[in-house]
Amino acid sequence: MNSSNSSLTKCIIWFYDGNIRTFYSFDKSHAKAKPNKALGIRRLTKMINQTFKGKYETAIIYGNLGNGVEIAKYKHGVRVL
Repeated sequence: MNSSNSSLTKCIIWFYDGNIRTFYSFDKSHAKAKPNKALGIRRLTKMINQTFKGKYETAIIYGNLGNGVEIAKYKHGVRVL
């Protein structure tokens, strides 16, 4: 199970109903695989564009390690960064 310590990226989503949730990436394809940042970002992007389509105002994907650099930003379903 990935946690805030082992994930390479995270996504914070501001929903239309007022909730704010943080999701952490799943960076491995199987238990013994090395973490893959690109895989984690693709999975978070898929979650934003499919699972929560039409349900959020803003979604931002950040690097989870170090200084937390902003990687991608979505407003009302459209990528703006």
